[in-house]
Amino acid sequence: MSFNPPPGKGCFTINAIVVDIGDHTIRTGKDIRRIEPKAMHVLYLLACNAGDTVERGELLRDVWNGRVVVEEALTRIISQLRQALGDSQQRRLIQTVPKKGYRLRGEVNWQSTLTTAEPTPSADNSEALTSENAVSEAVESSTDSAPAKQPEPQKALSPAPVVSKKAWFVAAVLFVLVAVVVFTLNKTITDDTIKPDEQRISVAVLPLRQLSNDDDTLYFADGITEELTDSLTQNQNLDVPSRYSTLAVTSSEDNSLSDVASSLGVRYLVEGSVRRIDEEFKIAVRLIDADTDRVVWSESYTNTASSLFAIQQTIARRLNEALLPQTSDTEVAQTSSPDNIEAYQYYLRGNYWLMNGKTSEWIYKSEAAFQQAVELAPDFAAAHGKLAYLYARHDFHDAFMPREEALQKADAAISKALRNNPQETNALLASVIIDTAAGNFSSAETTLDGILGRQPNHATALYIYSELELARNRFDAALSRAQQAYVLDPLSPWINVNLAIVRFWRSEYKPALEAVQNAISIDSNYTWAYVWQAKILHRQGQLNAAITSMLQSADIDSASEVNSAYTGLLYLEIGDEERAEQWFRHTASLLGDTPQARFWQGLQRFTQPQQATDVARQLMLDLPLLDNRIFSLLPLLYQNYLQAGDREAAIVFLQSRIADTAPKVNVHNYRFYAALQALTPLPDETSETLQRLMTTIGDNIAPLLIYSLLTGHHTPSASAMMSGGWLDYYWLIEADNTAKGMRQKLLEQRQQASSQRALLLP
Repeated sequence: MSFNPPPGKGCFTINAIVVDIGDHTIRTGKDIRRIEPKAMHVLYLLACNAGDTVERGELLRDVWNGRVVVEEALTRIISQLRQALGDSQQRRLIQTVPKKGYRLRGEVNWQSTLTTAEPTPSADNSEALTSENAVSEAVESSTDSAPAKQPEPQKALSPAPVVSKKAWFVAAVLFVLVAVVVFTLNKTITDDTIKPDEQRISVAVLPLRQLSNDDDTLYFADGITEELTDSLTQNQNLDVPSRYSTLAVTSSEDNSLSDVASSLGVRYLVEGSVRRIDEEFKIAVRLIDADTDRVVWSESYTNTASSLFAIQQTIARRLNEALLPQTSDTEVAQTSSPDNIEAYQYYLRGNYWLMNGKTSEWIYKSEAAFQQAVELAPDFAAAHGKLAYLYARHDFHDAFMPREEALQKADAAISKALRNNPQETNALLASVIIDTAAGNFSSAETTLDGILGRQPNHATALYIYSELELARNRFDAALSRAQQAYVLDPLSPWINVNLAIVRFWRSEYKPALEAVQNAISIDSNYTWAYVWQAKILHRQGQLNAAITSMLQSADIDSASEVNSAYTGLLYLEIGDEERAEQWFRHTASLLGDTPQARFWQGLQRFTQPQQATDVARQLMLDLPLLDNRIFSLLPLLYQNYLQAGDREAAIVFLQSRIADTAPKVNVHNYRFYAALQALTPLPDETSETLQRLMTTIGDNIAPLLIYSLLTGHHTPSASAMMSGGWLDYYWLIEADNTAKGMRQKLLEQRQQASSQRALLLP
């Protein structure tokens, strides 16, 4: 519903920005932008309380008239206002007050009417921020007027009518006249048709219902939902919530379609079903205007599997035509159909596991399906792109495959994908991940800017941008990118975990924990969130709580080598060698009859002085998990070199590993630089960069003390260690009386704090 400001508050200025409530416009100089009524209502409330914080709950209650909506709806409105006010980058006018709400900063002056004649915003203004229902909500009645006449239902497959320029000119004039009259007389009208001149239309693709109990129908229903979402997202005139948002909102069967639309902050919903009858599939799809509960477009298809890809493409095209009838064909993303339909079915299966896998086996299932797809259809760009992305992420958690093999396969898949589709997004993102790891930051940035230029709301590209900024030691920029991704997709478990990772490296542990716990609340089976929760708690010295989190992860997925090994290392941290041994043996069992398994079986023996030093070193040098994103065994290898008196060999090894990573110190390789610095002076520039990084990451420098302690340079006091975070691998230090006493005191204090804070776990 629209709102009516009291007399004397119909217009106002914010500094030099002119806001006309009745006309829903914001003018900065000659630039005029129209915003939707709810956005104007939010801005009005902020202006009435300029300088003070307006709580999110108050804004949601007043603007949405008490309806229950997700906070994403308000976040979208704030983002729209910042863009209209030219405040998207600086965020000086509308400030976010963490945990509370928003504050408008600026000089606000109220006027009953504008003092100067204001030009009417042009329908051709490319900067316009009008929503799909801006006209219908611009003026709404507070009187008991008769219900608006509903338009005649459109026939199936018929796009919305294309209106001539002359008709739109007349409509624009009438709109201005009606707005003036209603502003004066407080009258209302309603209009639920789709306006092709409006710049932003919000639509959500709901998961297609699976009406047949077989895997092929499951893969197709999920796959076509994802493909339709991707297709609509690539149209820059559409706002499309992510699959995670729609899944979260539609998980309750009690929600009506209007409830779902309200929660997602959208006007239009795409919903439908897939049923398999013998060898044929029946697909029914509808586009619904949630404001009027009217079916705008609908169609059903019955065909064999050989036409599934063509049907998906047809549905995407028809939806674009119905939502934006004046959109040219060049603006609607289309993908060439694979020659072999069996390849497309394998592609859907791989995509299902890529999007829904929660355990360590999903990546293998996804890879196998995509490989089948490209074998059957060698020019299938999308399948090559997904393979490239998998290989680029080869070491993101478990060691999926050896680095050299993964990079070789990724390069080949990227080349094949881009040869058939130069804008294949997953292939481009894979190249960004590889370039970032290699230190080719300029190339990675150029590719990401190209993707976001075409798809500015691509949340995955934004969170990968945050990874790039972390690698460049630009922690503020990394947080900004992670927050942008979160605003676009707040119900994505991974985007919440990514935000937690950025917060972790900024030593902002409380908001980092909040982010992972939010991911768990969205998807209680998302193991990656439990692992990062444990890592954050570990850094704070809350070891018992960290172990509890890892055990929760193991209840969901006990087949992860990284998780199993990390749990054993946590038990070693608290001195429980028996349980540590159990987890190391479990890790070995996952690796079969391999040298890696042999290492984990003998890990505790290898930590003892003069115990199979040469064997242990060789096993560690060949260990894929020696240094990963969750833990690093570098202190153990470092101790091995020192026990054998091979300082020069240690220096050569560290220098070789540094040369094999990004050329500058960053959060992914700083452990190697710190270890090398404990043995030999670093070049001045490198030493200065390392020092700046250590200053920035705060308590995350604590684990670096182990290298100087093992080298015997100094022994910090227990109090200094306490203030600097938990010191990993302190148990490696030879237990003389001083070190033993310090370690015992540290463990007791940390375990006591851990018990007190265990309530932080969900």
